[in-house]
Amino acid sequence: MLCISQLVELNNYIEEVESLGYTVYGISPSDPMSHSAVMDGEGLDFDLLTDVDVQFGSQLGFIDFDDEVIYRGYTAVNPETNQMVTEIDYLVGENALDVLKVLEDL
Repeated sequence: MLCISQLVELNNYIEEVESLGYTVYGISPSDPMSHSAVMDGEGLDFDLLTDVDVQFGSQLGFIDFDDEVIYRGYTAVNPETNQMVTEIDYLVGENALDVLKVLEDL
């Protein structure tokens, strides 16, 4: 789950992420029209997916129903080994170099 400023910052590193073999998607409970407006308005080079039923977010620990909280962060799956990591990181875009290191090590 990401905010717009973090999506824009992460977009600056899209080539580096893709060069490691990963595909980037942003996912949130927002509706597809909102996502389309953000992608077009901000010039994002990756797709935003809708999780209106919050199944994906809750399954990966980004949503806490008891505390009624949605956390920001990322999940990465190595396309060659299927190893997976999930991190809660409110500044995932600003911490893109740290994310790249995680992806390299995964």
